[in-house]
Amino acid sequence: MAPRRTTRSTADQETVNVTTVTNAQLQAMIDQGVTAALAARDALRSTNGDD
Repeated sequence: MAPRRTTRSTADQETVNVTTVTNAQLQAMIDQGVTAALAARDALRSTNGDD
């Protein structure tokens, strides 16, 4: 008996949303994250009583 052939439907492909980000925009987001992280660290350091 010959093996059965199967077919795949390509109708169920996922839709991917793409957002283009320039290097300057990416660097600005990184800088914002670093600034927020440093501010949070400084806030914790000033409240722990070790300073």
